[in-house]
Amino acid sequence: MFGRDRKRSSDTPSILLVDDDKGQLDVFATWMTAIRPNALIHTADNVQEALTLIDSNKFSLIISDYSIPHAGAGLDIFKAAIQSGLPQSGFIMLSGTTNNLPEEIRLVSKGDLVALETAIDQALT
Repeated sequence: MFGRDRKRSSDTPSILLVDDDKGQLDVFATWMTAIRPNALIHTADNVQEALTLIDSNKFSLIISDYSIPHAGAGLDIFKAAIQSGLPQSGFIMLSGTTNNLPEEIRLVSKGDLVALETAIDQALT
C-alpha cells in the first residue's frame, strides 16, 4: 500500500493502481494521492499481487496497465475485478494500444493525464 495508513470511512474511495514499472507506479501513486487526497491508495507491480489485493479488498476503482509484463495481462486483472463485484465503470485500462481490447473496458492512453483524471472522476461519481 502506498502512503500513510488511514482509517477508511464508507465514503473513502479505495483505489488500486497496477503497473509493472515500479518507478512509473510510484509517480502514478504520488499523482493519484495529489488529485484524490482522501482516497486509500494501494499499488501492485505484478499480476499476482494485484489478484491477491483484489481478492482481499473491496475497491472503488482499479487502474491497470494493459501490458504487465506482456500484452494482455491486464485483462486477467479486469476479469478478477469484475468477478469481485467491481462494476465495469470502476475499471480503467492504461495502454498505448487499442488492439484486442474488449469494448466494455474503459481505455485511457498512457500519459494522457487529462483523460485519465476525467475517467477517474466519472468512475468515482
